Amino acid sequence: MNIKIRQLAHEYLPEITAARRHLHQHPELSWQEKETAAFIRKFLAPLNLELRTTDNFYATVAIIRGGKPGPTVGLRADIDALPIAEKSDLPYRSQNAGCMHACGHDGHTAVLLGAAKILAELRHELRGNIICVFQPAEENNGGGRALLASNLLAGLDIGAFFALHAWPYLPAGTIGLRRGAMMSAIDDFEVGIYGKAGHAAHPLGAIDPVLISAYVITAVQSLVTRERHGADPAVISVTMIHGGTADNVIPAEVRLGGTIRTLNAETRERMSRRFTELVEGVAQSFGGRAEVKIDTGYPALVNDDRMLALVEKFANEVVGPSKVFELKEPSMGGEDFAYYLQKYPGAMFRLGVSPASLLHSDTFNFNDNALETGMVMLAGLAIRFLEGFTGSMD
Repeated sequence: MNIKIRQLAHEYLPEITAARRHLHQHPELSWQEKETAAFIRKFLAPLNLELRTTDNFYATVAIIRGGKPGPTVGLRADIDALPIAEKSDLPYRSQNAGCMHACGHDGHTAVLLGAAKILAELRHELRGNIICVFQPAEENNGGGRALLASNLLAGLDIGAFFALHAWPYLPAGTIGLRRGAMMSAIDDFEVGIYGKAGHAAHPLGAIDPVLISAYVITAVQSLVTRERHGADPAVISVTMIHGGTADNVIPAEVRLGGTIRTLNAETRERMSRRFTELVEGVAQSFGGRAEVKIDTGYPALVNDDRMLALVEKFANEVVGPSKVFELKEPSMGGEDFAYYLQKYPGAMFRLGVSPASLLHSDTFNFNDNALETGMVMLAGLAIRFLEGFTGSMD
């Protein structure tokens, strides 16, 4: 069967390449993926799969029921784009102003469409069932959490979930693996710093929230350098500061925004708690006041050791050990596939797409030379799980 997977992936590659470029040309933002979902469903319709959809957001779940009894495994792709204006001369560059596939979700979706087509062709030989999840809103507010809270997976006894993510730091068609925590938890903050307005030439009597903000921005970095173990990565970035209306007026208020990234639950709790204490304390020491709001976002993405071992073994067979790389450092970016891995054993792996621009850049383009490897990996991993991790690639 594994030889068939390779043959089918190669046969379907032109169609999947065209699908990927269509998706790149027609990106849609989180929770707005109406046409993207319509394209996915139209592609899947001739495969005669059981499709589950919902009216309140644009998710599609395709169920491939095998011809023999066995377990169930899930594959997931994200379908949304980013609010970035594309700056490229590609013939299939974005036609939607201010929106582009800058994180490779067009490639993720196309790869899973190809895997679904392969698996549909082989369904009568499958020992179990495979669920293909096309999930909206990964980039904003956790479409994964919404999907898992819906009834789209109801009654499906899923034993594991797998996903891939484009990685421009590895050559096209190679595989990157990370044991344990692979991507960080995300906690975004909003801070209001309140002082007392006054004349900039007569600061005595005023309480300057701009000055307080400067000390706050400096002070919170001590949490990263002094209040965590050196082997436990964390990042605190202040990315927004708004305040003031004139060059001769001390304002009454300044607002800050940014993000806290951590890899384990204990550090996450401590960083959020100490961030609030420190910001409030600094403001108070200058006679001001601070209000801190922390929005708890995605959890850390932690791969299951056993499922990652399956990915590693299979990747070695697909591309060869010399093209399977251990990622020595976790990414401090976030991923809402983390919600799946809180509920199911599973793993995410990196699919190399170099040469390519950096993720979230205005010139990023998923490298089509990686599509065939991605299809073989997802389809083959699902089958390997159903077979109980037995068999070989050739």
